[in-house]
Amino acid sequence: MAATDGLSELARSVLERVSAALPSGPIVVALSGGADSAVAAWAAALCSDEVRAVHVDHGFAASLTLAQAARAVASKLEMEIDEVAVQVPPGASPEGQARDVRQQALVDALKPPETLVSGHTADDQAETILGNVIRGTGTSGLAGIPPRRDGWVRPLLGVTRDETRRLATELGLPFVDDPQNDDLSLRRNQLRHQLIPHLEDRFNPQLRPALRRLGYAAAADDRLLERYAATAPVVTTGAGDTTVPAALVQTMPPAVATRVVRRALRRARGPHGGSSDEIEAVLAVAGGALPSVTLGDGLEASREGPLVVLHHGPHSPAAPIDLVIGGTTEFGSWCVTATAVAPPQPRPLGRSIAVLNADALTALVLRPAGEGESIEMADGHKEVRRALAEAGVPARLRIGWPVVDDGGRIAWLVAVRPAAWAMANEHSADLIRLTANRSC
Repeated sequence: MAATDGLSELARSVLERVSAALPSGPIVVALSGGADSAVAAWAAALCSDEVRAVHVDHGFAASLTLAQAARAVASKLEMEIDEVAVQVPPGASPEGQARDVRQQALVDALKPPETLVSGHTADDQAETILGNVIRGTGTSGLAGIPPRRDGWVRPLLGVTRDETRRLATELGLPFVDDPQNDDLSLRRNQLRHQLIPHLEDRFNPQLRPALRRLGYAAAADDRLLERYAATAPVVTTGAGDTTVPAALVQTMPPAVATRVVRRALRRARGPHGGSSDEIEAVLAVAGGALPSVTLGDGLEASREGPLVVLHHGPHSPAAPIDLVIGGTTEFGSWCVTATAVAPPQPRPLGRSIAVLNADALTALVLRPAGEGESIEMADGHKEVRRALAEAGVPARLRIGWPVVDDGGRIAWLVAVRPAAWAMANEHSADLIRLTANRSC
C-alpha cells in the first residue's frame, strides 16, 4: 500500500480497508462518476500498479453528465478509462433492468486475471438488506451484498456514503451526483429517502448499523450452509442439461437442499438462482410429487430415473450428415468418432462403443431416428422407441435420437446397440470402430 503521510484519518482508514480487501493483480474499477466509485478508484490506484476504469453509459438523461465526471475523475487519477454503452430493456423494474445490464457489461469488460471493484457502501448494504426483508427473503438475502464473489470485490461496504462523499470532496475528486438517486418513483430511493429515515426517527436511530450487523451474522450462517450444499454433485451433461441426484436433495435438510437447487438453476440458465416457487417446484419433482414442471425462461425440470434434470425443452433433431471414417463427426450435441481397424475384433467397452463389419457397409450416415422405426435383431426387429426405453433413455430424448444409417438400414442405435446384420464377427476382414460422446 502507498504511504499514508499527509492523509487525513478518514483517508487512511478508507485506504486501509481497500488495501485489505483487494487481491493482488490487475484491477478494474466500475467508475460511475459519483462520489462512491471515485473514492474506490482513488484507493485502488494507491493500492495497485495495474488499475483501469470502466464506465457504463445507460443512455439516461443524466448519462452524459455522469460520463464527463467519470472521465474527469479518471484523468485526475491518471487512470485509463473505457466507456461501454448499453441499452436498458423495458421491464417491470426499470432499476432492476438497469442493474442487470450494467453488471453484465462490467463483467464482459473484464480481461483475465482482472478483478472488478465497485464502490458499494455500508448504506447500500443496509438498503439492500431492508429491501430484501420487505420483499421476503432467506438467509442469503439477509446477508445482503457479498464483499467478494466471482471476481467482484466491494471494499467499501464498511464505509458510509457520508464518509465517501466527505473524502471525495477532501481529495478534490470531480464527482457529480446522479439525479436519478432522488427519483422517488424508484423503490431503492423510497427506502433511502423515506422509509429508513422514518424508521430511524421512530424506532432506532442506529438502524443502518443494526442492518449491517444482521447482514454479517446472516452471511456467516449462509457461508456454512453453502459449504454443505457445495458437496452435492450438480453436473452439466454434454447435451447442456443440468442434473442433481433426486435422493440426495430429498434427504438433505431443507436449508441445504434449496441451495443445491438454486445452484443447479444458476448452472442451467445463468446468475438468476430462481424464485422460491421455482425451487419448491423442483423439490416437488425430486420427491416424485410432480413428474415434470415448466419454469421460467423456457427451462423445464424432469424426474429421470435417479436424477432431476433441468433442460430447455425438447431437443430439435439434427440434420443427417455423412459419417467421416478416420475422424470425428458432430451431430447436434453428439460426437461420433469412426476408425478403421484390422481384425481381430476389439472388444467393445460399454454401449458408447460399437465395432461393425466394414465388409457389410457402404456409406454411413448419421441421422435422427424416425418415428416408428425399428432396428434389426438376431431374432427379428425391435422398435427404436422401445430399445431406447430399455436402455434408460428419457422419453424427451428419444425423438431424434442419433442412428448410424447404411443405405436406409440402421447399423447402430448410437450408444445403445448395433444392428445384428452390421455387427463384426470372426469372418470380418475389415472393421470399423465407432465411439460416441455426448460432447465434443
